[in-house]
Amino acid sequence: MSRYFSTTAQAFLKFIWKGTEPVTKYEDLIKSKLSDNSKLALADTVEIAGQPHVSSKDPKLRVSGQVYKGNVRLTSVHAYDDGTVEYSKQSYNEAQKKD
Repeated sequence: MSRYFSTTAQAFLKFIWKGTEPVTKYEDLIKSKLSDNSKLALADTVEIAGQPHVSSKDPKLRVSGQVYKGNVRLTSVHAYDDGTVEYSKQSYNEAQKKD
């Protein structure tokens, strides 16, 4: 996929924040990572559930959400305060271009 095309697709990425106000830092992080992922570059919607949080199983600050193409859920996503992004489906993690 050409860089121009993925950048254009990235411009149309819609964020839905449920239960909280948008946090630009996480939107920018997720947009950047999705555009550099060969399997997720054409995603059109990211739905974030709740505020940035930690848990007893994962003490790193993060937001959690779902990535969609149309009405199809592609994967879950965790975007961390330290700049890392992890997907629930390993194939999407493997398709992520390394920085």
